[in-house]
Amino acid sequence: MARLYDPTAGTVILAGKDIRTYSAEERTRKIGFILQEPFLFTGTVRENILYGNEAYQNQSKEQLAEAIRRANLDGLLERFDDGLDTKVQASGDAISLGQKQLIAFMRAVLRNPELLILDEATANIDTVTEQLLDEILQNLPETTTRIIIAHRLNTIETADEIFFINAGEVTRAGSLSDAVDRLLHNKRSS
Repeated sequence: MARLYDPTAGTVILAGKDIRTYSAEERTRKIGFILQEPFLFTGTVRENILYGNEAYQNQSKEQLAEAIRRANLDGLLERFDDGLDTKVQASGDAISLGQKQLIAFMRAVLRNPELLILDEATANIDTVTEQLLDEILQNLPETTTRIIIAHRLNTIETADEIFFINAGEVTRAGSLSDAVDRLLHNKRSS
């Protein structure tokens, strides 16, 4: 979907256009990622959440704080001792893996992407913070499509569509209760 690889068959359509017709810059504006182990740069939380986001590059600290508040991200920022000025090392030694995920979450949400891909994005986050992230996701514009890749079912309980991927096969599961039923049936069958 993000054109990390081109399909060997078929076409990936994003906003009515073949994904291959977008420039790298256009794809970056349209698609956001939150990965299990996000990549961060040596600098500050501010520099990391603004990386590649032209919309906020020239804003003052106060203007950025207001944008963070409007995006309901201020609760995440409070988890850093020095807020936007918290130091970040590329090696990640100065902050926890959960905090790295929060930075990636803020970076992606501030971009306001059309497609947001969350790949085990809450794997290293406590349940209270995960609930806060879910509230933020629920408040994204309806035009933002969310693709959530997860092993924990509670992560996908509000999903409109659920699919299982197993041994290269994609199977539609339907609702959360259908997914749970299928998992229980598969466990009994094994």
